[in-house]
Amino acid sequence: MSTQKQVINNFKKVCICRSVTGGTIMKAIREGSLSFEALRRAIRVGTGNCKAKRCRPKIEAQLQAYKESLDPSSEKAPSSKANA
Repeated sequence: MSTQKQVINNFKKVCICRSVTGGTIMKAIREGSLSFEALRRAIRVGTGNCKAKRCRPKIEAQLQAYKESLDPSSEKAPSSKANA
């Protein structure tokens, strides 16, 4: 991800109901909140009026991307199908 895009994502509100930014979410993820429920307890995302209907998919995508960046073996291996 480019530096400019990272800066924008840090200030962009992900959880609109609670005004939680992407940077706040990433900080909590780096500090060990590695599930949506852990983030909900730590920084109260998904506890607003919409009950996470708007933000949960975006937050789960951030969690997945972070976990994949930690585990290089999680990348999909090339298909081993023989050419027929």
